[in-house]
Amino acid sequence: MRKTEVYQVRLDSQEKKQAFAVFKQLGITPAQAVRLFFKQVVLTKSIPFAIENQSINMEQLLKLRKMKSSTTQPNHNGTENELDDDAFFEELNALLGESDHL
Repeated sequence: MRKTEVYQVRLDSQEKKQAFAVFKQLGITPAQAVRLFFKQVVLTKSIPFAIENQSINMEQLLKLRKMKSSTTQPNHNGTENELDDDAFFEELNALLGESDHL
């Protein structure tokens, strides 16, 4: 049998209720849904669905993606590392947070 691990995720309570209702209608458990998602990520080596939101400025998102792939910054040894993942996700969250208020 394969080794398994536990992974916890914080969710918005309303989104959780809505998603769990969909899973129930589909006849699957939330755990099965998460495992299906992870399997598809591995198989496709990508997010297995289109991520679309009319209020997100796609130009800003593409600029952020480009920044993530090309920006480097010095680390403690004076060599350069890719932009810190925390900084990238902070920037992404700020961008997504802006879309909530439009």
